[in-house]
Amino acid sequence: MSRCWIALLLGAAAACGSGDGSAGEGATSAGAGARETPSPEEMRGDPLEALSSRGTFLARVTPLVASIPMNEAFGVSLTLTDPETGEVFSDYDEVSIDARMPAHKHGMLRDVDLNPQPDGTLRADGLLMHMYGHWEIHVDVMRGGRFERAQIDVRLQY
Repeated sequence: MSRCWIALLLGAAAACGSGDGSAGEGATSAGAGARETPSPEEMRGDPLEALSSRGTFLARVTPLVASIPMNEAFGVSLTLTDPETGEVFSDYDEVSIDARMPAHKHGMLRDVDLNPQPDGTLRADGLLMHMYGHWEIHVDVMRGGRFERAQIDVRLQY
């Protein structure tokens, strides 16, 4: 009988939450049990930046999630700027983004969809880092037959 009371007390304590009156993460006012997935604009992680190999552009990769997940697809906002003026860098023929694990000599197991946005940024969907460890995000720009890369190091930890 005492086990039942302990289980009931623990369940009641968990249901009460922190008691500070604030809504928990993902909470909504839509009623009991309802949970809304925040929009990408509400879930931005810390921006990651790197200057390209020849100094032509600065790549800023902002995850559209609070933190980069392991083995789950996620999207990023990619901003290319001129490092001297801060203006949007658009003088390119082609842009791509990928992630590689140099110690394992492999990359992601999927292609990334890269779409231009009205504000001059690019949205990349479908990045997936399937292992913990050191990754490199490569932002590659082709311009006038010349290739240039910005490389951003990421350590995915558990």
